[in-house]
Parts: sequence; C-alpha cells; structure tokens
Amino acid sequence: MTLELRKQPSQARSKAMVDTILDATARVLVERGYAKTNTNIVAELAGISVGSLYRYYPNKNALIHALQERHVGKMLGVFLNSTANMTSEGSLAGDLKALIDALVAAHLLEPELNRILEEELMTSYHIPNNDVRQKFFAGTRVLLNRHRAELTIDDIDLAAFVVVRILKVLVKNVVLPVPAGVDASKLQAEILPVVLGYLTQSR
Repeated sequence: MTLELRKQPSQARSKAMVDTILDATARVLVERGYAKTNTNIVAELAGISVGSLYRYYPNKNALIHALQERHVGKMLGVFLNSTANMTSEGSLAGDLKALIDALVAAHLLEPELNRILEEELMTSYHIPNNDVRQKFFAGTRVLLNRHRAELTIDDIDLAAFVVVRILKVLVKNVVLPVPAGVDASKLQAEILPVVLGYLTQSR
C-alpha cells in the first residue's frame, strides 16, 4: 500500500495546497469517521478536483498517514519546547509536572482529531515513527538524568522508557472518554504522583 506523497511540495503555493488538503482531511475524518472518509469528499471540501488531490496523495490511506504525521509533529514540537526550557534549577516534581502539562496541551491542540486517531486508527497505523518515538524518549532521558540523584532506579534508559509508556497511556486518556464514575477533570492531577512514585519508590 502506497502511503508516500506522490509529489513533494517545494513552493509556497504547493505547500499551502497540501495544508489545505490535510485540513480538509482532518475535518472530514472528525465529522464522518474513517470508514466514511474518502478522497472525493476531501477534495470537495478543500475546493480542488480529485485529480489535483491525487497529484499529492495516491489514496485515502496516504492522506490519513500524512495527517497523522503532521498531528504528531505538532505534538512533538510542544514537547520539545517544554523540555528545552527546563533549567538545572528545577525540581524533579516541577519538571515532570511541566512535562505532563505540555503533553496534555499537545493532545488538546486538536482534541477531536486526536480522539479519532487514537480510537479508530491506532490498530491500523503506527504513528509516531521510530524517529519521533526516539525524540520523546531522548527528551525524557535528559530530564531524568538531570535529577539522577533523586531517583531510586539506576538504569536511566529503562526509567525513561517506562515513564514514556506511562505518560502515553495516561495523558491520552485526558482527552479520550473515560468510564462512568471517573472524573476526567481530576485525571491530569493523578499522573504526576504515579510517575513520581515509580521513580522514587524504595527498591
């Protein structure tokens, strides 16, 4: 299955066209779901012909793949900006809270799109790719290494991997539906003690 762009946008006009197509894809996906999304509807909403759309994307799956990459890229930008602004004077709890807040903010950039990508498509697509996952891991490792003296786990690589996985599961549920009886507004506050407990528990 071809998922790559047929034509790489190089000029401002073509880049704007790609953004318009992906914006339309996101809107159709959110409003109709994956099964009812098709290239004809996307092209109509984008105000272009299907032929123009096919110049860039060969099929629906290529559209969805590109949309996921753009969405994850935006989330990664928020994450990296947060970790880049952390200083050596910060506390472990303070830095982790800032990290969690940044990840929640990233998930809330396009909450309905994020919900669709998480609920309907994660079984068919594996985004982020290895490079993006590595950047999330590397940023978390830098944070933990800065506070190594406060940790009770010696293996920083293992700790970073576990923290990333914990955050992936819990943070995404801040914007996804939760079971009846769970107060979603309180979920974000519960993430920090979970991560801190793992990192600082007696071993």
